[in-house]
Amino acid sequence: MLTREEAKAVVDKVLNLAKADAVEVNLSASERSGTRWANSTITTNLVQYDRNLTVTVRLGQKVGTASTRDWSDDGIKTMIAEALTAAEKAQESPNLPELLGAQIYLPVDGAPAEMINLGPAERARMVKASLDVAAARGVVGAGFIPKNDVATCTANSKGLFAYFRSADVSFALTCRMADGSGSGWAGAMGIKDMRMLDPHALTEIAASKALKSRKAKALEPGRYTVILEPRANARFLSLVTGVFQSGGGGRGGAGGPGGPGGPGGAAGAPGGAPGAGAPPAGAPGAGGGGGGGGGFGGGGAGDFLKDKKPGDKIFSDLFTLKSDVGNSVLRQSPILGTYKPAAPVTWAENGLLRNTTNNQPAGLNNSLVQGGSELSLEEMIKQTRRGLLVTQLWYIRGVPAEGQPLLNTGMTRDGLFLIENGEIAGPVQNFRWNMSPLVGYNNLTLVGKPVPMGLGESSEGGNAALVPPVRIEEFYMTSVSPAV
Repeated sequence: MLTREEAKAVVDKVLNLAKADAVEVNLSASERSGTRWANSTITTNLVQYDRNLTVTVRLGQKVGTASTRDWSDDGIKTMIAEALTAAEKAQESPNLPELLGAQIYLPVDGAPAEMINLGPAERARMVKASLDVAAARGVVGAGFIPKNDVATCTANSKGLFAYFRSADVSFALTCRMADGSGSGWAGAMGIKDMRMLDPHALTEIAASKALKSRKAKALEPGRYTVILEPRANARFLSLVTGVFQSGGGGRGGAGGPGGPGGPGGAAGAPGGAPGAGAPPAGAPGAGGGGGGGGGFGGGGAGDFLKDKKPGDKIFSDLFTLKSDVGNSVLRQSPILGTYKPAAPVTWAENGLLRNTTNNQPAGLNNSLVQGGSELSLEEMIKQTRRGLLVTQLWYIRGVPAEGQPLLNTGMTRDGLFLIENGEIAGPVQNFRWNMSPLVGYNNLTLVGKPVPMGLGESSEGGNAALVPPVRIEEFYMTSVSPAV
């Protein structure tokens, strides 16, 4: 929305006009747009533009703040006058921290030109490609293509200039049989390279699942080997990231602050219902897509790490989790919420605890990458004697459970299939499940190739992670769910 040069011109103007002992300026400008379709027809094209400018001034130990959306000279002068008046009336704050001076950030191109320029015409062509496949396969499509373009900038009178722009697109699609007898989901989130988004191929996947999921048979509840596709694993992963929070106090999953300029997570339709309405997106800089659950009752993540130290074994050898700041696929902000430079951090490596968030140069949601392999989903299926292929984990909620931290429950959706002797044997009725990621990620036996995928319930990908499909043993399916 705003180039580096344009942002610098605005903040410099504020810094030059504001006559105070110290000045800090925060700027944000965003475009949030998207195309929705349902019943194989485009229903909505939407766009929301927003911008905001905030100045904080210091007069000795007094502080005043004001904001405006009017970036004209008069609007900026009025904002500064309001901040100065507020500072003059304020009580003294004797322990004001020093302002941060100039910083050097890792160069990251978070807003490729093709993402910036992607508009309703390009989204309509993607929908058309999807609808053509749906019509040919005899299914009904519903989906959402959200685009985020967010620029943020913070500058101050000590020389700080922290600018970042992020532009990405996502594609989430549910295909269903007209009579409601089958459903399939496919999608890609947080994409910054259009070569990674193929609406035709994604629709083939979703349509195929819808067709194959008809006449699903019921299996007995119990503990199963499961292959969680990337979307299902992203939701499961979101439940465990709070483990690494400093002090171990986190009960829930991901959703910590993104760096400045990271587009906020938008709350959308849960699971695979992209055709439903979504509330407004979160503010720029907010963390993208947190987890939906957490262990209540018998202790949360803090109890799990209470007696652990770096080097202790906490997960399977196949579990590695990093904040890979500068990752060439994610291209997320290299700026921390404190405006200090972000840098790569390994949280867990081959199952060993490496770091918690205390004094680290990255937060949990900074360029999150779960380690994987080059195995495709098809190759993982071939290596599985018997199990379940899970497309979606839907409507996840924490479960009070004494002695079982981070126990969560939810349901499978939009394609659940039985694997026998390395092949898909047929569709299975959906299950409700109960599982803690602390147990699940100790039971990893295969990991596949990571892809960008949102962690939260929404189909927005503002702060996507790189997430692989995973195979987990002893995944507890507690009861049959009759929904398709």
